[in-house]
Amino acid sequence: MKGESVRKLLLLGLILPLSIITVDQAHAGIKAGDKCQKISATQIVGKLKFTCIKSGSKLVWNKGVAIANSSAPSPTPGATLATATQGLPNPFDSSPFPDEFTRAQMVEAALNSFDKYVKQSNSKQAFKLIIDKDFQYKSKEITKLVGDVFASLPYPSGYPTVVFVVTRDRQLLEKSVKEFSDLYKPGQSQLVVKPCLNCSYVGWASTDLGLSNVIPHELFHTWQFAHYNWQNRHIDANPSNPLIPPIWLDEGGAEFFGNIFYRSVEDYYPGSLVSYKPYRLQDYRTKELDGTLPYSLGRLASEYIVASKGYEKFLSIYSNVGLGQDFPTAFENAMGISLEKFYEKFNNNLKKML
Repeated sequence: MKGESVRKLLLLGLILPLSIITVDQAHAGIKAGDKCQKISATQIVGKLKFTCIKSGSKLVWNKGVAIANSSAPSPTPGATLATATQGLPNPFDSSPFPDEFTRAQMVEAALNSFDKYVKQSNSKQAFKLIIDKDFQYKSKEITKLVGDVFASLPYPSGYPTVVFVVTRDRQLLEKSVKEFSDLYKPGQSQLVVKPCLNCSYVGWASTDLGLSNVIPHELFHTWQFAHYNWQNRHIDANPSNPLIPPIWLDEGGAEFFGNIFYRSVEDYYPGSLVSYKPYRLQDYRTKELDGTLPYSLGRLASEYIVASKGYEKFLSIYSNVGLGQDFPTAFENAMGISLEKFYEKFNNNLKKML
């Protein structure tokens, strides 16, 4: 949504009057060890960038890392990876799902495929963006990021308007979803999931973190729901069902998209965030064993998939499910190898991905 549409968007009655808030004032309370809500979420305070990590059973902000002076020229996205792999043949260029590779090579191949796809994409998906007064100081950046995300995701043709709300006010969130989402008008689907902060469902998503990688993460979930078409199908959406897409794919795919897309804001792509243990990806169909590993292991799996088969093929896994295929069939039709074989390769090569 650009030009006149964006200007109209900013005039929405629910965008409250501008409040003068500086970045440091807005996040002055963030410090290392404080509780955070979303794994891998990032916040910048002064000259430090904080990341939400798991410590024991809790989610907390890490110690923060120094960021470059904002007045300095921004490096080209992927420049660090390009330097690390310069002059070396990338095994992902010649063979999908290789067994000999480095993390730098895998991420380089995944980023290249993603960037090529996004450069050619031009989705016309309708959306409504509501920015609460607490986040008006970043309204320009948030509006651009949200618009770019929607332009990159191929929603089904004619899909109803998606609502995205940036707020800490749950009442404003629920009111916005009910008022602007075409899916919850009288005679349409009922609002079966009460809108929550930093989450998403069919036709809506939200964040209370302002400008962060959570924005593309949650919007990717709305795209997943659009293709799964769950609101119009009577199917078991429980990820413990082996025929349904697992949590590692849903959350890992959103983590991959959220971090890779957010490079346009911070020019940064994170490391693996996983310490090596002999994990089995198939054990993380749900969050039963661990609440955060499906996110981090799932992102690694998404990187391996995209590096091997390309970003468009990665998206087709979700699309195939929406066409009525069970997950193992949808995966094999998109990837050209069985889900069982993929699990074997991922588990055997996990240490190389870290």
